[in-house]
Amino acid sequence: MRYKAKKRVVLLMLVALFVSLFPLSAMAYDGESEAAVSEPTLRVLSYNIHHGAGTDGKLNLGRIADVIKSANPDVVAVQEVDVKVPRSGKVDQAAELGRLTGMHVVFGKAIELSGGAYGLAVLSNYPIKSTGKIMLPNIRGGEQRILFSAKIEPDNGLPEFTIVNTHFEYIQESIQIAQANTFIEQYGNTTPIILAGDLNATPESQTLDVLKQKLADSTSGITEGTILEHGKIDYVLHGSNDSWRVIDAQVIMNDIASDHRPVLTILGWEEQKLRPRR
Repeated sequence: MRYKAKKRVVLLMLVALFVSLFPLSAMAYDGESEAAVSEPTLRVLSYNIHHGAGTDGKLNLGRIADVIKSANPDVVAVQEVDVKVPRSGKVDQAAELGRLTGMHVVFGKAIELSGGAYGLAVLSNYPIKSTGKIMLPNIRGGEQRILFSAKIEPDNGLPEFTIVNTHFEYIQESIQIAQANTFIEQYGNTTPIILAGDLNATPESQTLDVLKQKLADSTSGITEGTILEHGKIDYVLHGSNDSWRVIDAQVIMNDIASDHRPVLTILGWEEQKLRPRR
């Protein structure tokens, strides 16, 4: 027994000597190490909010904001937004969504409506550097559609990028295709780029084929419908030549707050290189 006890003492002395000569800090990186630093990600949500009117017939912008917050997005492309329109209580829905979510917000007017405005909004947790609006080809006498862009400046290691929000025509596919071609003409060489919105087109459509000249469908793994009667028509797409990497994509399964379900994509940036601290 004494012999075994002496062996344990010797072993403990050897371990103590080893640690003093080779401290753990020399064998492992600290908090800024390759192992400890996580890849920067971007959570992108696209949501057609139907001016806050739910499938239960109730107008409730608060629950729209709750759905958005439940997804914890970094940037949101919102379609069918009223600003001071009587049917939605003359509320500036863009500003109110910004207030309710605590996010930066910008609004792009597509049309005037009942003395107010109707169009698209972009919400962002990061500063919005600039915005732009391009009118889309349209059916004669039909609703004017737009491309509404926002340049975003992340502070988490991602590069500055442009998100384009849109809501394509739903009646005539030839107009959809013309609208998709306008996006390619205007933003096909912009990088990094994200397109999000209600495209009123299914994944097998010619409209998506046009967009895929320059974009990849971040939501390609989603098989659920985003609007019950029409299938999957809401998307987040990213530049096919950019360094975006799709980490996850999902439908937020809420069928009450709006007639559309929002889609969420989580993107990583593959060019980010993690180096050990020197």
